[in-house]
Amino acid sequence: MRLPLCACLVTPGRGRMNPMPQPFDRYPFDPVRDAAYQARCVETLELALNETPAYRGWRTFDPGVTHNIDERYAALPALTKSDLRTHFPSGFVPPCRDVREGLRKGEIEYVRTSGTTDEQVTNLWNQAWWNASERTSWPLNAHAARLKLGDHREALLTSALSVGIHADDRDLSLEERTHGRFLFLNEKSSPARWTPALGRRMLAELETFRPVVLEANPSYLSRLVSFAEREALDVFQPDLIVLTFEMACAADLRRIRRVFRSPVCSSYGTTEAGYVLMECEHGRFHPNVESCRVDYQPLAAPHGGPHIGRILVTTFGNPWCVLLRFNTGDLVRLDTRGPCPCGRRSGLTLAGIEGRTKNLTLATEGRLVTERQVDAALGSLPSLAAYQLVQTSAADYRIRCAPEMSEPLPTDAVANALRGLYGRDATITIEGQPDIAASPSGKFRRVWSELPIPIDACLDVRYA
Repeated sequence: MRLPLCACLVTPGRGRMNPMPQPFDRYPFDPVRDAAYQARCVETLELALNETPAYRGWRTFDPGVTHNIDERYAALPALTKSDLRTHFPSGFVPPCRDVREGLRKGEIEYVRTSGTTDEQVTNLWNQAWWNASERTSWPLNAHAARLKLGDHREALLTSALSVGIHADDRDLSLEERTHGRFLFLNEKSSPARWTPALGRRMLAELETFRPVVLEANPSYLSRLVSFAEREALDVFQPDLIVLTFEMACAADLRRIRRVFRSPVCSSYGTTEAGYVLMECEHGRFHPNVESCRVDYQPLAAPHGGPHIGRILVTTFGNPWCVLLRFNTGDLVRLDTRGPCPCGRRSGLTLAGIEGRTKNLTLATEGRLVTERQVDAALGSLPSLAAYQLVQTSAADYRIRCAPEMSEPLPTDAVANALRGLYGRDATITIEGQPDIAASPSGKFRRVWSELPIPIDACLDVRYA
């Protein structure tokens, strides 16, 4: 069995260690970083290293004030979800705050994220900071900025395990699913639990509630759109659709845009780090520099570097949690086309989100393959509605496919697309299904490998 390329690299912290990683500086054009942003970076770094308990062991990594701020950040480790669990609840809280007092006053609460066991984290949730982070993300998209959002009506469509009120055993009333200016359209853990009556109810409530913004998991919205198409039902057109909670695949976007004339953009963030990136009106992603710092670590060249890499997020201004270089577990792609036509140049500009590191697979020669690359290979097949691909060995891949309505399963096209991506010697097993089910977390997971993939060993060693 051939070793994957990443097995030949050195994992940071094991064996040889890079004594002084460098900040990535090979951007296609220089990002603009104003004095206020630089001051926030310095203030957060000093607060973390000098006053926040969880970072006491990090001080030895800091080269000090004789180095510029980017060099100081680059020299530090990446913060992991395991670190968050180890130091919960007080490890990331500044000394001027008391967790028990904050809970008593209602300033914070415990919020647990969904996902697999290694992904789940209990966080100190500060709603005021989250709201502020959201507000500073809106100017990054012209459609959102034009709407002057703040007290607008907003409908949400996602798994109730992620957002809203969960009730698989009964249908909740409109009043039970309305919270202030928010309407939670769905109370079920998965679209598999939607009945035709529930689909009609959601579409009718959109028409009655008339939200300015519809925020949705793209997989959930595309399934509601499919129901509307089958039933020949009209769909209310909000002023803006914001896709979040997962990476939007090509098939879902095609379906959504068949029915909605509304502007559509994607927002990227995490429960821990707030609103991190926003897609602008030209389809590129910009960091929310008012709320966070985003550092970039490229993959090694055989795996797509320097244009594909992971991001580490440092949060600004959260009075209850100081996150420094938090590894979100996501890969991104740098935009190489020059400055964005929208004119925004604060921080790095991204062409898109490549998917989660836990959804990586390997080509037969050991090269990393991202979720976005899989979707690019399959997204050009208009008769493919949904898929789920699992790598079971170094050269074996099993894919479950759901065709579009009344369309034959494009078996040969799927096999050819995947061999073009993974290698001509890849063995592709294809299973047809009427639809692809959501995972127990309520989210749809499209791609993953049963092989261990040491992502740290696949990074460019100069920057990690």
